[in-house]
Amino acid sequence: MKNDKLNHENVKFTKTLVYGALAFWFVFALVMGMQGRFAAGPQKPPLALGLIIGLPMLLFGLAYARHGSFWAFAQTLDLRVITGLHLSRIVGFVFLALCAEGRLPAEFALPAGINDIIIGLAAIPLALGISKGAPAAGKWFVAWNVFGLLDLISAVTLGILQSPSSLGILAGSGPTTLLMSQFPLSMIPTFLVPVFMLLHMLSLSRRSEVTGTTGVPSIAHGHA
Repeated sequence: MKNDKLNHENVKFTKTLVYGALAFWFVFALVMGMQGRFAAGPQKPPLALGLIIGLPMLLFGLAYARHGSFWAFAQTLDLRVITGLHLSRIVGFVFLALCAEGRLPAEFALPAGINDIIIGLAAIPLALGISKGAPAAGKWFVAWNVFGLLDLISAVTLGILQSPSSLGILAGSGPTTLLMSQFPLSMIPTFLVPVFMLLHMLSLSRRSEVTGTTGVPSIAHGHA
């Protein structure tokens, strides 16, 4: 009983720590973006952008792999809610609009925008399917998360390769992805993209709760 109480307190403390870290990350990305710290140039690789994307994912992976209080907290998150959060990715239409205006390269904006819209529109039906225990929900859940994660990785890669930085080997004479490093759009690659990556990774690590494999009770039957 005492151990259960201690574990509960540890998870509760970890929850506060995680949400505090997310708030700090958001404010840090906001301030850095407003100060133009993510902008890169011909002699300046997008180091700051790479760090703010890669470092949180590394820390998440290390903390999750320990199967400690962070892992226990992550298991309490409702996969239906996590899935539904991706609805916000329908803002990918902004990429398409900026491409039409000639402010973003089509090679980046079209796949990133269209794929985000697809992922966003599919989020709510998938969340409902999981809730109802639909037979095909498990397979769609895995495929949707893999597709969503690959979309984000592809968008980041294309964004860097078509940037005006020393790594922008695909940047031509037309528009580059410089706009994505300027506020307010800088909040997308520096905060939203890595957060959604982490959500996809968390969902895939708990896929058995939806697919019903390994004998884990499904969400539809009360497991959260």
